[in-house]
Amino acid sequence: MSTRIENAPKLKTVPASINAQLYNITRLATIRFGTPLRLPLPGLRTIDVILNRNSWICVDRAMYDLPALAWSHINSDARQALHTPVESELHYYHIHANISANKVLDSLYAALEEMLTNAAPNTSGQVIKLPQSK
Repeated sequence: MSTRIENAPKLKTVPASINAQLYNITRLATIRFGTPLRLPLPGLRTIDVILNRNSWICVDRAMYDLPALAWSHINSDARQALHTPVESELHYYHIHANISANKVLDSLYAALEEMLTNAAPNTSGQVIKLPQSK
């Protein structure tokens, strides 16, 4: 997908800041489920997001995975704490993508939260006794 996104013409590129809470839950999901992680977004009929370590690509299934938005060059190394936002670049590939960018991020958070909740084990954990060194 990265080759395809590089070949798609961008309408506009702007600097963007990703909310720390969204970045953290996305990072957790990609660690648990691997990358690339593709998710359909609730409330957006034909829109999926493909999550990689350094890019999030929003594609339209009805248009043969044509990109609409992409957050790339996600620079998590530059932040100093877990509660600070992460800087990135936001690429617009569709004329109306700026209208849906916030909706995409809200839906992405909801989808990831549901996915992680459903993947959590139903049983409670156990405390095990570690051997003591002498």
